[in-house]
Parts: sequence; structure tokens; C-alpha cells
Amino acid sequence: MSDNTNSSSTTITFPLLSAHNYSTWKSDVQASLRSKGFWRIVSGSICKPDDKEAEKLEAYLDEADRAAGILFLAVDKDQRVHLAGIEDDPVKIWVKLEEIHMEKGAGTRFNAYDDLFSIHL
Repeated sequence: MSDNTNSSSTTITFPLLSAHNYSTWKSDVQASLRSKGFWRIVSGSICKPDDKEAEKLEAYLDEADRAAGILFLAVDKDQRVHLAGIEDDPVKIWVKLEEIHMEKGAGTRFNAYDDLFSIHL
């Protein structure tokens, strides 16, 4: 895990997640999390250590808290309703936001194609 004790700066320098900007937000927040050393926790490539490994577990939980905080702050207030009950789990936050916004994206594309193909000349 990262040694980012000085990574307490959580200033978001890109647009917050809204109902319409998931694809660009996703790239921005991934880059932000990577730069702070938290992306591997959010992506699930680093798993929570066993309770028997107290020191590793504590470090993981600290970094997971920071990652969850970054994700929460990077989401517009209107979108935070989706995070109720999972605010402290960055993996669940990431998966939930992806489920919500990818579902809408696919439906939106379908509707756009449906509108396009229903045009009568």
C-alpha cells in the first residue's frame, strides 16, 4: 500500500459527478486516486487484509477511508443519494456509481438510436 501520509489534500480539481458526465468524471477521478496511491484499493486489486494482520489491516482501513472520502467529495450533492449506507467503502461506492451511470448511458444510447431509426423521410 502507499505511504501517503501527506496526501490529506482532497481538493477536487475536476467537475463533480453529475447525471450527465460519468465518462469524463470516471477518468478524472481514476487519475486523482492513482496520483494519491488509492486506485488499487478502489479497483479491488488490493484486498482487505485478514484481521490477524493488525498493522496491515489498519493501514488498509486508513487508505480505504481516504479513498472513500475522495470519491464522496467528487460526487455532486444530487448524486450522493446513491451512496447512502456505503459511504465508508470505496469499492462499493465505485461499483454502485458505475452500475447507476452505465445503466443510464446504455438506455440513453438505445433511446437515441430508436429516435434516429424512427425518423420518416
